[in-house]
Amino acid sequence: MKKNILYKNESDASANSNKHLRIIYTISEEARDHEQEQISSGNQWDGERGRIDKAMLTKYLGDEDMKNSIFYTCGPPSMLKAMQKLLQDDLQIPKERIKIEEFTGY
Repeated sequence: MKKNILYKNESDASANSNKHLRIIYTISEEARDHEQEQISSGNQWDGERGRIDKAMLTKYLGDEDMKNSIFYTCGPPSMLKAMQKLLQDDLQIPKERIKIEEFTGY
């Protein structure tokens, strides 16, 4: 699964060269039977699973980070709408600190 993340190598290189950038790879799909095969090939998923929610964000961000971070979100329109609601309504993140890139075609 890791090899299927678009621009993962480039993203990792950016994070490694910028101490202010942290990437938490997250997939929404549940584990599937074929993942057992991937474990033996060394390609099992060890990142986060599920929808990004308040609990997941607070797990990785302390109060200070939450107050000062810029949030970059990209994905299908429904995910972006949910993220915008979570960030603005639930976490009180100002709109100016939320950056959105929409993947069309979903």
